[in-house]
Order: sequence, then C-alpha cells, then structure tokens
Amino acid sequence: MNKIFLLIGVSASLFAQTLDINALRMAQSRISSSGYTNATSVNDRQEQTRIKMEKPINPEQYLVGPGDQFRVNIISSDDISIYTLIVSPSGDVLITNVGIVHVNNLTLADAKSSIISTILGANPTAKVYILLSEIREFKVKVIGHLKNPGFYTVTPVSRVSDLHEKILLKLNSEPSNDSDTDSKEYLYPEMSRRNIEIFRNGKSIPVDLVKFGSTGIDSNNPFLQQGDVVRVPLKEHLVRIFGGVKIPGDYEFIDGESLSQFVDLAGGLRPDADPNKVEITRFISSKEKFTFITTMSQADTILISSEDHIMVRYDQEYKRQNIAYITGEVKYPGVYAIEPGKTTIGEALQKVGGFTTRADQSKIIINNQSIAEIPDRENTRILLIPDEIRSSEEKAYIKARMLTKKGTIESSSLEQAKSLMSLPIVNEDQIVILENFNYIEILGGVLKPGRYQYTTNISFNEYLELAGGITKTATRKKFIIKAGTGQRLPINKMTQIENGDTIFIPEKMEYNKWIILRETL
Repeated sequence: MNKIFLLIGVSASLFAQTLDINALRMAQSRISSSGYTNATSVNDRQEQTRIKMEKPINPEQYLVGPGDQFRVNIISSDDISIYTLIVSPSGDVLITNVGIVHVNNLTLADAKSSIISTILGANPTAKVYILLSEIREFKVKVIGHLKNPGFYTVTPVSRVSDLHEKILLKLNSEPSNDSDTDSKEYLYPEMSRRNIEIFRNGKSIPVDLVKFGSTGIDSNNPFLQQGDVVRVPLKEHLVRIFGGVKIPGDYEFIDGESLSQFVDLAGGLRPDADPNKVEITRFISSKEKFTFITTMSQADTILISSEDHIMVRYDQEYKRQNIAYITGEVKYPGVYAIEPGKTTIGEALQKVGGFTTRADQSKIIINNQSIAEIPDRENTRILLIPDEIRSSEEKAYIKARMLTKKGTIESSSLEQAKSLMSLPIVNEDQIVILENFNYIEILGGVLKPGRYQYTTNISFNEYLELAGGITKTATRKKFIIKAGTGQRLPINKMTQIENGDTIFIPEKMEYNKWIILRETL
C-alpha cells in the first residue's frame, strides 16, 4: 500500500512540473509572436532618441516625470509579460491587470519600488524586473535681456551648460535682418556665464559656468529639472587680472568673491609670482580711483569690486633661460644656453663643436627676430612721403633698408668672419653657418650664363672666357653682386671676386625688345 501512495505522489509531482513547463512554453510562444515585436519597436525608438550622457543615472537623484518610459518584465507561474510603461502627462503609469501607479517627481529608485510593490500586491508570487528604457524631454523657460528668450527643450540629464550652448547655437543660426554692413558694430551683448540663476520651488540657485570649467564642481553647473526657470543675464561688469597668474585676462564679476577665489579662477599664481605684492586699482566713484597693495595671505578677507584692476607682480628673472639658436654647418646644431652680452660668437661655436668640413667659414649670418620686429620709424616716415619729393638721402636709406634685414649681421669674407668671433650675442640670436658650395654665377649678356666653379686667383676676364664671352647685346657695364651683402658694385681692375658672388652684365633693352618682337612674329 505504501508503494502505491509513493507512486501516486511522484506522478502528481511530475504532472505539476509538466503543467508549469507547458505554461512557460505557451507564454514564451505568445511573447515571441507579439511581445518581442514591441521590444524591437521600442529599441528602434531608443536608437532614434538616444541621448548622450556623461555618466550612468543615479537612481537616488533622478526625478521621474511625464514622458519617461519603463520596461517591466513580470514572470509568474503561468505567464511571462513584458510591458512598456510610459509616464502620462499627469505623472501616472497604467499597468495592465494591475492598476495605476503615480510616479511623478519621485526618484527613480522610489518609482521602481512603488511599481514593483503594486504589481506584487496583485500577484504576490511573481518576479518583477524593471528598468528605465527611455528618458523624457521637457521644456524650461529662459528669461533675461536676451535676443532669444523663451522655452528650450532639455532632458533630466541636461546641465545648465547644455542649455547655454543651445541658446548660443540658436543665436548664431538666426540670419541677420540688417543688410547694412555697419550693423556689425551693434552686435548683441555677450551672455553671462557667471551670474546665471535657476528659480526652482521658490528658491534661487546660482550657476557659475566659468568656475565649473576651472574646478569641475557640479554644484556650479547643476542638472535641470522640470519646472525650472533659468535667468541668463547679459555680461555687464568685468574684473581684469594680469601679471603672475597662469591665465591673465578679463573675467566677469560676481558679487561676494574674494581675491583668493578670483586668483584661483585665473589659474592660480605662477611660480615666479610675488605673493607679497598684489596691486589693486579700484574705483571709488565714476571717475575717481585709488590703488593699494596687499598680499595673498590676506586674500581671503579682501572682496573684489566690479571694474577692479589686479596686477600680481612677478620676477622676470625667475629661472630665466637665455638661449641662442645655432644651425647650419656645425657639428652639434641646436638651442644652447648663453649669457647675454658675455657669450661671444666664438664661444658659442665652440659649444657646438666648431665647423663641419662642408662649412663656408667666411659666411656667418646672425639674425634676431626680436630686433627685426622693432619698428623702423625712419623707414616708416620716408614711405609716407611721395616718391617725387623724397630727398636723395631718403631714397638711399630706403634702398639700403631693402638690402639689409633689421638686426642682421652677415660676414662676406674670412677676415670679417674672424672679426665677428669676439662679438657678444644676445638672447634669441640665430647663428647660421652656410655650406660652402664653392661657386660663382655669371648672368646677363654672356653666351653661356650659369654657375661656375669658384677658383682663387682667377680674374674677371678669365671667368668671362669660361662663360663663352660676351654677346652682341651686352652693354659695356659690368657689375659684381656680393654674396655676403647683396651690394651691386661696378667691376674694375681692383675688384676681388669671392665665393658665391654673381657677375652681372646688363643687356641692351631696345635690342632685347626687337628680338622678342621678331620671335613673336
């Protein structure tokens, strides 16, 4: 008899398990024919409205509102149901066969808990899984003396900086109605980034996007919430800070900021700054102002006023490196430390290991960009005078300046190069040693113009013979253009031809014109 009861019990257990499995299969079959199609469409919508997020949502901080979507998976003994729940405009979700749950303005964690507890109230044995599948969009009101105030669409993961960018994009995308080019002078004032306010639930929340950028503190750039009113004023008052801070310039003034906070906003003090000498110039009326000197040790107690001018003194000689650039045909070219006014060209060349075998030791060029950028007032003065009334001296000065770069020294002979070795160099000097190509050029009225091997002790006439002699179109004038200075000198018996020089023999212009006309015809 006991065996019969045992057999009946096992059979009943197996029968119950078979029913559960069959129910599960039937539910899965229904889901595959209908539920997964809905899931796919939801995924498609998510793909279309995917929002870029800086980090995962914090369920304890995210506030649920109309338009948020949930995916709910309910597993019971005889069914598996997947629902998409959309929060209604009144803040409710409707769950089939369960009821309505009010979730508006609840945190995500509380909303999930409320939905799950409601479902379990109707089906205590079910297992419930829920997630936030899509984030809603909502509008916030933007006020202020802006060109484009009004309502802007944001999300619960949008910060004030995102809204500020939207306002700027709209402002920049709007076409101007003014056809007059002079209207550019009346550009709309710049929007504030430091004096923004959020009005929320009867409270004012200050927003400082500049401080958020420098510190990364989220409270300076909070998330937006439904119902927020954002006031974006125009940039009005400035404070200027210069000297020994890392980011000098003009900064927007906000009330109640200390000198210490303002210096931090400007990147903090540089290593060369003197913390005991901070000069502040302040207005005491619309025209009157006064200057006082304070220290960074007192900076926490000194409040900044609008239109303050702050100068943090710094030591210009702090770890200052004076350098010279030495390039060209030297053994170890590079950027070398020097003592301005003491280190000579000869000493600098010793540092770089001297000349290479290809160096032209007669050609040394010293440039200095800082000197070259110093305005040549005489040159500017002469250029303002009409050419026909310039004096011969003024014309000569213009010609000389065109041939010589300001601040440049060039040697044109070995003797001159040797004399430069004792010349002191200054900061940022550029010393260039040219390569010895060992050639001269012969141009103009010769039969074979071009480049020829330079040889010492060869006369001018011998070079002309190498070039095939002069042509019928050549004039009697003969010049040499010096490689070192670019000067054009008439050739005579005493003229010395050096490496790199150019021999130039002008041709008769009228004869040239006839040849060109004949060839054209």
